[in-house]
Amino acid sequence: MKNGRLRKRLVAMSAFAFVLAVSAGAFGPGASASNASGRMAKSFVITSPYKNVNWDSYGQYKTGLHVHTRNSDGAHTTEQMVENHYEKGYSVLAVTDHNYLTESWDTVNRGPMETKRMREIERGADRDGNGMIAIPLTNEQSHVDHVISFNAEYNSVNTETLEQILETIQKLKGFSHLNHPGRHTGGSVGGEKGAEISNDKAVVKKYVDLFNKYKSCVGMEIINKIDNESRSDRILWDNILAVTMQKGRNVFGFSNDDAHSMNAVGYSFNVLLMPRLSAREARKAMETGAFYAVSRVSRVDGINAKLQNGSETPESGVTNTLYLLEQPTPSISEITVSQNEGTITITGSDYDVIEWIADGKVIATGETLNLYSHQASVNYYVRAQLKNDTGIAFAQPFRIQKKF
Repeated sequence: MKNGRLRKRLVAMSAFAFVLAVSAGAFGPGASASNASGRMAKSFVITSPYKNVNWDSYGQYKTGLHVHTRNSDGAHTTEQMVENHYEKGYSVLAVTDHNYLTESWDTVNRGPMETKRMREIERGADRDGNGMIAIPLTNEQSHVDHVISFNAEYNSVNTETLEQILETIQKLKGFSHLNHPGRHTGGSVGGEKGAEISNDKAVVKKYVDLFNKYKSCVGMEIINKIDNESRSDRILWDNILAVTMQKGRNVFGFSNDDAHSMNAVGYSFNVLLMPRLSAREARKAMETGAFYAVSRVSRVDGINAKLQNGSETPESGVTNTLYLLEQPTPSISEITVSQNEGTITITGSDYDVIEWIADGKVIATGETLNLYSHQASVNYYVRAQLKNDTGIAFAQPFRIQKKF
């Protein structure tokens, strides 16, 4: 009896001490009684794609990576599409006709640009020295699932499989990204059916296997045109990241116009973060994730899903959507990571909210994510998106490793 009373008293004292310890924060930032029993991370290792970006000295370069001309199924010449992007403030442009290798803007078959004018654009002669450069040797390999190859002197044939195409690009020391996967999975239907397809384990495994095998394939489109076919592709992206990030394989998200006419230019683009404007630095930014993706339309978020008159927003390339080009889109001015505090902070402009996403779910909002406060919701990665009523910007994913 005496020993029993003593044990009860010790248990009661221990419980009281536990409550005091939790109240005092003895188990670290964000600790609670429910997660302090050996499963709470003592620290985090945050791997940021922006770790080498000097936000004070690097420039932000508007970039178009999916553009068509009359050399495949576009409505305008290479010269016209280049001039249109230049007029709209782009700094980097990849002309990516279907199954057609574009070496440079002045050597294409139909509608080439004069070499003299190309050089003027490259040095920004009539744009205060703010030039626009090409990514050389580009091609949308389109015989099977569409892939854009960069820096690879290669044009695939219709007997090649997707794997063979990716393998050839890699052997040629080029790099690539996958285009509008929803068109190929069936997820482009959107809604519950699109989500079901993009959550399908077999579909996810196909892409996980491709990204794990071909390191030169740096990512995938998460927005295509004005987010019609790509409505379910962010779901697929999150499912892929949930697997690949376990071993540190990041998959970057791109936002591309897939422009087939001048009216389709300016809705979806990428912002490369570089110390200087050059094709070499552009490749480095795309391969390391030193960029963010921007779109004027995100249908699943209700961003410009309807026109001003209340009708559904149509496909790109029509004149009644041109007013969207005058609307503000969010931008990112700095991203800082504190390993000691377990925090990631994003500073930007023209946004109403910053959402932090892990495994496809919004786990927090605000400029700073404290991993200690949300670790029960975080497994291997987090990503952020900045939103307002007229645009969305996607930061590239951060790998998260927990140390117990």
